[in-house]
Amino acid sequence: MTPKHERASTEGSAWRIVAVELDNVLPRRSSDLPHLYVGLAKVKAEQRLMDLQNGAGPKELSGRYLRLRQDLLIEGGGFESARTAKAKLRKEKSRLARLGHAINGISTVWHTYVIDLDTAGMTDVGKGYLYVGQTSHTPEERYAIHKGEKPVPPARDLRSRVVNKRGLGLNYELMDQLTPKSPVYTQSDALRLERTWAKKLHNMGYRVEAGDATPGRDKTHLL
Repeated sequence: MTPKHERASTEGSAWRIVAVELDNVLPRRSSDLPHLYVGLAKVKAEQRLMDLQNGAGPKELSGRYLRLRQDLLIEGGGFESARTAKAKLRKEKSRLARLGHAINGISTVWHTYVIDLDTAGMTDVGKGYLYVGQTSHTPEERYAIHKGEKPVPPARDLRSRVVNKRGLGLNYELMDQLTPKSPVYTQSDALRLERTWAKKLHNMGYRVEAGDATPGRDKTHLL
């Protein structure tokens, strides 16, 4: 079922993707790229903008709609099938997010990070023992979570056991060497980057822990 804020009026038969620039009160992923509303409609883009400015759309974005940004879309519309329209909408949202646009109130960025681990009592650690992870926090905030006390239920324990026990701090030198660099703008890209970093460090001669992305671990990793 199409979400209420993306549900169309009865005008026309084809679905359209509508992109609208939001005001700069809302947080951005990148300071030079506007925060966007991106949704579906069965009215012309100009009419959808008027509807949004008159109170339609998500309540949390009310009063924030500035102007159409159809120029940012690759595929703007003419979709007869609702299924096709939704698939195209997801694709456009993902593409715009990867470029650095905040979309529909979501401005999260992800960072990949490297932590030095204590090798006390260990052998065969190569050039060193490292942990690689990805997070929607800053690397510093995420390290503090790893090293913190176990949270009281029902809060989830997001700590890595090995980092909690052996973490020595963030390795900024290696983080600066690895490319592509953080941040990225979708979690799927962060997961891919985590795997890429872990593999590179492993190939450089380090012993690496990275959860399901640990090099050599025979597990399916969904990206």
